[in-house]
Amino acid sequence: MLNIIRVIIMIGDWMKRIICLLLVLFLCSGCNIDKNIIRTGDGAVVLVYSSHPVFSSSENSNEYNITLYDDKTLSVSNYGKMSKKINVSDEDYQKIINYAFSSKFVNLKKDLTDDRVLDGSYNSIELYFEDGTSKKYGGYNPSNKTFLKLRDMLIKVLEEEGEE
Repeated sequence: MLNIIRVIIMIGDWMKRIICLLLVLFLCSGCNIDKNIIRTGDGAVVLVYSSHPVFSSSENSNEYNITLYDDKTLSVSNYGKMSKKINVSDEDYQKIINYAFSSKFVNLKKDLTDDRVLDGSYNSIELYFEDGTSKKYGGYNPSNKTFLKLRDMLIKVLEEEGEE
């Protein structure tokens, strides 16, 4: 009888280990988005950074979008009117894509609002995937370092490539 109890306890320990392992595998399976970005090279949108002032109705405000396309072009539009379109170097394009679609970025929470700030702009970055879906990250005055790094990468490329 004692041997039967030991076997049951041993099986119970193994079952606990198996259940824990399965739970860990299940939880980790959602850690990375298993989607590919559109890389057809035919001008499809890869990502869009948008900035919209909260309290502004003037067309002269700072509302704008920066759009990166898979043909390695970047455009800036203000209130829906394109104001500039530039070519992006292969190196800069790869840096942006690798960062934007890294697990560090795609696993951000969707709402990055900084509740400590009462006015300013709504900023977002929307990523577009090969299967036609998209995912938007942003909020009012986001202060998330990962978000701001991607925004700064886009602005830097725009400034550098736009000067040439």
